[in-house]
Amino acid sequence: MAVSKLNPSAGGIPFGDTANRPTGVTGKPYFNGQLGRLEIYTQSAGWQNAVPEVPTISSISGSYLESTNSGTIIVYGTNFVQGATVSAMGSNAVSVDAGSTTFNSSAQLTASFTGLSAAYEPYDIKVTNPTNLFGIYPDVLYINNILSWQTASGSLGTFNEQVSVSVSVNATDPDSTITYALASGSTLPSGISLNSSTGLISGTLPDITTDTTYTFTINASDGVNAAIPRTFSINSIATITAEYLVVAGGGSGGSYYYGGGGGGGFVKTGSLALGRNTTYAIAVGSGGAQAYNASVNVNGNAGENSTFGTIVSNGGAGGITLTRSAMPCPGGAQGTASTSSGGGTGAADSVSTSGGGGGAGGVGGNGTTSGGGAGGIGIASAITGTSTYYGGGGGGSSYSNYARGLGGNGGGGNGCKGTDGPLAGSAGATNTGGGGGGGSHPANGLDVAYGYAGGSGIVILAYPNTFANINTIPGTLIYTLDTSSRAGYKVYKFTAGSGTVTF
Repeated sequence: MAVSKLNPSAGGIPFGDTANRPTGVTGKPYFNGQLGRLEIYTQSAGWQNAVPEVPTISSISGSYLESTNSGTIIVYGTNFVQGATVSAMGSNAVSVDAGSTTFNSSAQLTASFTGLSAAYEPYDIKVTNPTNLFGIYPDVLYINNILSWQTASGSLGTFNEQVSVSVSVNATDPDSTITYALASGSTLPSGISLNSSTGLISGTLPDITTDTTYTFTINASDGVNAAIPRTFSINSIATITAEYLVVAGGGSGGSYYYGGGGGGGFVKTGSLALGRNTTYAIAVGSGGAQAYNASVNVNGNAGENSTFGTIVSNGGAGGITLTRSAMPCPGGAQGTASTSSGGGTGAADSVSTSGGGGGAGGVGGNGTTSGGGAGGIGIASAITGTSTYYGGGGGGSSYSNYARGLGGNGGGGNGCKGTDGPLAGSAGATNTGGGGGGGSHPANGLDVAYGYAGGSGIVILAYPNTFANINTIPGTLIYTLDTSSRAGYKVYKFTAGSGTVTF
């Protein structure tokens, strides 16, 4: 009898396509011409290939997260059947079955895993049908590792205000690209930005009046695991704009025969930004020592330099003394390499007088037939809150009763008259850099008149009260701190010695 799909009861195996499968009866065969296979109907899996087929795997999707120690994987391929299972095998050759496997279709399964370790990646994925036929896709599953911060939390450095900074934070993840972002509510200092790809923090710190610590939190993310935050800080130090006045020691006057007045100490003044936690050397120059010799003419002595860091103020030159026959007699130059502020010259006549020493702000005056030349004027500064002159030149001397030269405004000493006696002139004022007055030829059997000593220098620093006191002042420096003479300012006066200061 002929086999007919329309009358399977007549005998033989019914045949047709997938859409015309008959009502399934467990154990009943059917030839599926569309798929080219003999099928058997089962209660649990429906129509199945009567001849078992090997499953194949073409790809997977999904991920396994180290952060949750779990993952869901979708497996794609062919010949999957109801009841198929999925497992993963690591490099340690241990097979881990999925906690659950869902049959989606003959071409797709969904498997959920736990308990996989990144130490044994990559994993093979294996699909096993109920017939124990299986397919393997080797080295296909990697564990998505939790990223690891490499930069320790806390301070990224200390910097002066308004300087360019460039610091980096770094996290690593062996299987992902990391991005960086500020956590919600966190901000960086004005002018500073974060590179989301590299973790570079760069820019110029803002202007501040007090030391400031900026604290912020950065999230590092691999795009899969939850972002990991870490808190950092940048310390910004408010720099001190200090005004400075550096006055060198004044030169002493010359002695015996109509010595000229000594030069005033050179004055340097201005302002600069001081680095915090930075050390600067300070030295206060002494005035030129008193010049004296009872038998011969002696030139005055130069004053010592004063310094603040790299700022140098040159000591004033000593007055020059000559024999009467060698007149005119010049005064000492003001303390600088320039000759523009040198001393004046004496009058070359029978009534010998000498010129005054140069001051920090002007040339010493010439001696005349009426008396010694005046010392040059100094330079005024109001750094302490009161305008004061510094670096006046010493006055020149004269013979007999002719007028002595007066010291220049700024601490210069007066010159001497021959009839005044050995101590009649005057030294430059201390801590002004004033030049000493010149000595004169002795008269009436008196002893030789001295070339008087130059005044010592001074270093003055002034900066706003908003900044802290100087941290340390070692060495032999003698100083005072005044916070009342100039409103809103701390005024340090260094009057002797040498050493260092740290801000």
